[in-house]
Amino acid sequence: MRKPLFLLCLVLAALLLPLHAHASGYAVYEWSARGTALGGAMVARDADPSSVAYNPANITDLPGAQVQVGATAIKPTATMDFKSPSQTDRDFSDAIWGLPTAYYTQQLNDHYWFGFGIFSRVGLGTEYAGGDSWAGRYNCSYAGIQSLTFNPNLAMKFSDQFSMAVGVEATYLRFMYDSTVPLADVKQEIDADGWAYGLNAGARYKPYDWLAFGLAWRSQIDLKVNGDVDFTRMSSSSPPTIGQGGISGTEPLPESVTFGVMVKPIDRLSLEADVVWTRWSAYEALTMNYDPPLLGAYPTVSKEKDWKNTWRFQFGAEYALTDSVDLRAGYVYDQSPINDKYEDFAVPCSDRQIVTVGAGWKVDQNWVVDVFYGYLWMVDRHYEARPVNYIYGEVDREDAHAHMAGLSVTYKF
Repeated sequence: MRKPLFLLCLVLAALLLPLHAHASGYAVYEWSARGTALGGAMVARDADPSSVAYNPANITDLPGAQVQVGATAIKPTATMDFKSPSQTDRDFSDAIWGLPTAYYTQQLNDHYWFGFGIFSRVGLGTEYAGGDSWAGRYNCSYAGIQSLTFNPNLAMKFSDQFSMAVGVEATYLRFMYDSTVPLADVKQEIDADGWAYGLNAGARYKPYDWLAFGLAWRSQIDLKVNGDVDFTRMSSSSPPTIGQGGISGTEPLPESVTFGVMVKPIDRLSLEADVVWTRWSAYEALTMNYDPPLLGAYPTVSKEKDWKNTWRFQFGAEYALTDSVDLRAGYVYDQSPINDKYEDFAVPCSDRQIVTVGAGWKVDQNWVVDVFYGYLWMVDRHYEARPVNYIYGEVDREDAHAHMAGLSVTYKF
């Protein structure tokens, strides 16, 4: 029975790949219903199978074999308010993005555990209603990043208090970007993908039942993508495709380090606070190489980013209401990595906050169902006119928020 359920995880992840995420920068942290309900504060906490993503050292809590599948749906919205009366305000498109997850853990013996996860470290879905006609189309009308990370880990239990884990990552990424070339009035649609590989590690020290410390690290991955770019003339009432070419570039998946502390003031209540450091300074520029050259003259186009390193602060509380029902709540403050000098419409993020609630139901000794709801909001962002980056006129991004909901189902063999 174990093999069919494990294959089911892979199939579900593959079917859900075309969906996207709404992220800070373009990092993703929604790796399970329980974890998201707790604000992501899972690096030191008692484990479930999704600990493969949060801190694989924790899976030494899990006896036997367990499998978990789940998904998160995210509905973002915002308004781009142009200050010039000649330009029309524009909302984000009415879309729902999704994130799939799948995990499998297996206790090998008293000292070693195997864990395998399929989740997304990065993702992005920025789409403007009527993107081909909105005033910001010369900078961006659509940007999408789809990714899946395949992450096997070996966890080692050195004592009842201390565990460590090491793993490797294989990440698939698809990069999409639509914009209109100024003056030529030609829309370019970029679609490129690629694979890259990295490392991860985790550790947990739990000196007492009521106190634990967790640490998780994921390496930077420089992901090279290759694909096609289609060009379409927009001046015609029925725009014809006027050409196609090859395109390549590099997209960084930044290094991150998470540290957390979990305490249990009473037996039924656990509290955890985490900090996450992400090295977004690796994203210096978005550089795309065209073959043949863009408009016959530009073999390489580079947009400066110069992002900054960030901190994410997350807190989660879990209360065992009964032996079969857990209640959860979380809070997140997430810094934006965007450099104001090079802000654009592709990643229109700013500092954000998230509040979450959720519950878990132990249906019986084998089945567990977790659900969550979250509300995300970001501070308004002001864009100065920068014609060199194809932002013509001042713009305010206002009322940016998102609703999130998710479900995870766990089976214990």
